Amino acid sequence: MDEPPFRFSTKKALDELATELNLREKIPHWDSMAGLSYTPGNPEDIQTYLVYYAQLKDDDKKFTLMEMILDSIAQQSNETEFMKYWRKVEPILIKDYVIHEFTIHHWKDMTTQNFERSDPMTPLIRDLISLLKSNGR
Repeated sequence: MDEPPFRFSTKKALDELATELNLREKIPHWDSMAGLSYTPGNPEDIQTYLVYYAQLKDDDKKFTLMEMILDSIAQQSNETEFMKYWRKVEPILIKDYVIHEFTIHHWKDMTTQNFERSDPMTPLIRDLISLLKSNGR
């Protein structure tokens, strides 16, 4: 599996999601962080993100919202909550792989040196990539 082409959140997707999900109020540092190396999420709003994701038709918004979902999973307070949400997200990543290919490969290289909340996400992402590879993706 080759490295996917670079993809980033569009300003339009960031702005629309900020309005639709009231992100500027819920994430005080939204405007200074969104769209940089990753798009921040709020762990308390992860279920809202997942419900909203299921309604989206716009691939750019799905891409951006998935970055927020993964960040929110990584911020869960305990392993039980982390795994609960990972089990919900993993099938979405598989189904919408074409949209999230770059994000998946970006997370596989996360370590605590470059992203403090990478554990235990990185091993799960690497397992997902192995699964996708064995299925011919």
